This record gives sequence, structure tokens and C-alpha cells, in this order.
Amino acid sequence: MTARIRFPVAVLLALAAGRASAQVLPEAGTWRIYQGSAELGRESFRRSGDTLVQAITVPVANLQLLARTTWRAAALTGFQMTVRTAAGDSVRGTYALERAGDSLRLTQEGGGQRRERAVAAGPAAVVAPQSIGLFAELIRGAAGRDTTLPLLVAGADTVLPATLTHGGDSVRVAFAGLQIIGRLADGRLREVAVPQQHARAVLAAAGDSLPPLRGLRRPVPDYAAPADAPWTAEEVRVPVGAAPDSFSLACTLTRPKGVRGRLPAAVTITGSGSQTRDEDLWPLLQGYRPFGEVAAGLGRAGVAVLRCDDRGAGQSGGRADSATTADLAGDARAQVRWLRAQAGIDPARIALIGHSEGGMIGPMVAAEDPRIAAVVIMAGPAKNGVEVLVDQVQWPIRTAAGLSPEARDSQLAEAARSVRASAPNIPWLQWFRTYEPLPTIRRVRQPVLILQGALDRQVSAGQADTLAATLRAAGNRRVAVEVYPRLNHLFLPSSSDGSPAEYPSLTDTRIPAAVLDRLTGWLASVLRATPARP
Repeated sequence: MTARIRFPVAVLLALAAGRASAQVLPEAGTWRIYQGSAELGRESFRRSGDTLVQAITVPVANLQLLARTTWRAAALTGFQMTVRTAAGDSVRGTYALERAGDSLRLTQEGGGQRRERAVAAGPAAVVAPQSIGLFAELIRGAAGRDTTLPLLVAGADTVLPATLTHGGDSVRVAFAGLQIIGRLADGRLREVAVPQQHARAVLAAAGDSLPPLRGLRRPVPDYAAPADAPWTAEEVRVPVGAAPDSFSLACTLTRPKGVRGRLPAAVTITGSGSQTRDEDLWPLLQGYRPFGEVAAGLGRAGVAVLRCDDRGAGQSGGRADSATTADLAGDARAQVRWLRAQAGIDPARIALIGHSEGGMIGPMVAAEDPRIAAVVIMAGPAKNGVEVLVDQVQWPIRTAAGLSPEARDSQLAEAARSVRASAPNIPWLQWFRTYEPLPTIRRVRQPVLILQGALDRQVSAGQADTLAATLRAAGNRRVAVEVYPRLNHLFLPSSSDGSPAEYPSLTDTRIPAAVLDRLTGWLASVLRATPARP
């Protein structure tokens, strides 16, 4: 899916059992993190005695992690992490572990919530935050020995076995189906790679002058209609909720020019994560703005479009960190209510267009509101969140080169087990894991268009057929499905196998005409739209 599930930042995870004499890394330095050929982030580190301090910045995820890890007598005693926005101007949350006998006492704060619990983890346990420096400490702690260690996955609070093996000039760590490979030169760690994610980190040479990371601050968006466009664009605010928890969404309402009478309209619903109204992927992909393109196409076809920044994103109010998909469905209902009340909009001809998680929200709203006129599902899931996540973590294993059938089967089983056994503490993920889309889909009676990329590795392509078959079995005969052979989850032409790892290197960031023409043509027909006249 997009955002939360959508863009795997280089998951260069690992951690340390303590110190050993081997000088695996210098006392201080900087890692440059890449996915494909694009530099996505950096990690600076400094070690002093039994303390390791790191600052990890990943602009593509609008993320900065400040971490401090301490040991005593080779045993982990504490770990503190502060999560900020990439520019460092806002704290998202904190995560801390403190040794208490054979347990680690966890304290987590974020989204207005505080959580404390004890996690059973003996002195040999290691932790897995997003950190390359701690991966180096794991190698240091192994002191050249092949070993298996209990690994605590930060955030999921799940302990998994992690195996560490040495071979020539490399060190390999495997856990939950993930392979992390460290490459050494002269006994020092120089590069860390996660082949399944096409991700790697390279240690910058001492004294290197590094260019600034791009994308630390989002450019000011321009949602105005071009001068020659056959539609207008108006900035509006949509109220959501009731006091004292009310807020408003920042939105753009486009209306076709030269059309008499009340207009049909559509509401766009973004994928997972905090997204702005065009569903852009700044700074991962420059120029990618699918809902901006959809609004333009529908404007020409005679359909008004309301597209909004998600709660807590862009210029919208509200908080995203504690919101679930059910809350976001409530936001979509508020947009529909507001649109129905606008002069010049036909309240009986309003459609929903949802991408990824939005493709799940659209049916949730339509199933409860028979006045919705049509639904477009773009790469929407048919499975519950656990099975979507299992698909995502298993796909790289299924396609990885060099694995024996036995090793592949073992890693597939371990990956599925770890996903199903994890106990996430993020409200959105807790809700998403258990929600079953198909019972809701059976209740959708409106015309439905399902669009899907065949190379989608975030929501597997077969789920489109499952959605269509479920709708038809429930008696809905107004169902159309289009699967595009070379497109990925973003509805962009894939440069390889559709993996999210390819996203930063894609150069063609516009939605293909075949997709836009099908969407706008189908919706204009169902909504009985009259083309715009400039």
C-alpha cells in the first residue's frame, strides 16, 4: 500500500550484543543510505566507551531518529530513541528500553499516548532499530564467531532468532526472512546491503565533503489551475468532527468550465500514511502527483473533483499519529457531506476514487451510503492487513537468487510467522491488521471500476480479481476490471520487477494515458457528465 506500508525505507536494521576488540568501525563517521541509485538518507555515529550515539535522517520518510545505546560488561543496558520530522522541527514520539533483570522495560510515547511494559529478553538479547551503526556493533560483539542471538524488533516488541554467519570478506545476518550482508575490507565494515530491498549503505571516507541531502523541506505546492485549463480550482476548507475534537481539511475543488446545470463530482482518497491532496511522493519521486492528473482529466470530462490533504498532512488540521483507517473513512464521509452541500454540485452524482488504502476506504463509505454514485478502486486490497504484509515480506524471498528450496521454504515460513506473531503498538497498524475488506465489498451495490498494476508488489495483482468476483457473487453486475501488464503499485511503468525499491529511480512519473483515459471515460459515463467547454 502507499505510505505506511507503501515505501520501505532501507530497513538496515540490527544491533549489538556489546563490545569486542575488533575495530569494525572508526569511532565516528557517516553512512550514506541508498535504494537503487538514489541516496535516501544518512546515519552519523559516534562511539565513546560503552555508549553509541546516532543521528539518522531519511527525508523520503520525513524521518529523523536520534538514538543512544549503552552497554555494561557486554550486555545491553539501555536504548533511547527520539523520532522527529526530517527537518528536526517536530517530535513524533520517543521509544526507550532499560534493563531490569532478565527483562527490558519499555516506555513509548507518541500520538498523545504513553505505554509501558516489560519485554522478556535476557542479557544476550539485542535490539533492532533502523541503524547501521548497531549492525556494526552486532558484528563487533560476535567477535568473528558464527552465532544465533535473540533479536528484539523495536516497535513490534517481538523477539526473533537472528543468525550471524561469516564468510570471507562478508558477514551475513538473517531474521524474519530478511538477509542483511556486511562487506568488510581490511577487517573493517565498509558497506551494508539488503539485497531483497535493493538497499545498501556505504561508509563515507574520512574527510569526505558530502553534498546536502535533498528534500528536507517540502516545496510549497501549487494547486492553481493552469491559465488555459478548461476547469477552475478553488482552495477550500472541509470541517471534520465535532468540538472539542473538530478540525478542518485543506482541499482543492476543481470545476469544469462551460457546463450548464449541476455538476457530477468525485472525492479522491489517498493511500496509507500522511499524504497531501495530489498523493505526491516527495522527495522520493519528483513530479509524481496522480490525483492532480486525475482531477485534470476529470475536469476536461466535465466532473468536479474534491481532493484534500490528509488529516495532519500538508495544510490540514487534525492528528495522523493516532488515526486508524476507520477514522480516515470518517474524514472521507465529511468530504462527501461538504460536497453535497455546495451550490452547483449534484448530490446524487458523487463518486469515490481511492488508491491503495483509499481503495479500501471507498467501499467502506459506499457500503453505508447508497447515495454514492460510483466507486473506483485503484490497487485496493482484498485481504486483511496481516496477509497483505505477509505477501510483502515473502515476495522478495520468493524471487531472491541463490537460495536452495529448503532455505527458501524456511525463510518464507519464518517471515510469515514473524508477521503473524508481531504485536504492533501503532493504532493504525493494529486496526489494519485485522480488518477484512470482503464483507464490506459484498455490501457495495454501486458501479465499481477496479484498476490494478500486474507488477504491484504492495497489493498483489490477484486481489483485483478477488474483489471483482466477490462483488459479482453478491449480485453486483456493474463491475469492470482493468489490469495493466507493466505497471507497479503507483500505476507507473516498472523499470524492473515492480519492487518498491525501484521507485526512487523511476524517471517516468506520469500516470499512463491508458489508465487515465479508462478512469475518466468510465466515470464520465456512469455519472452522465458533459465535457467541459473552455
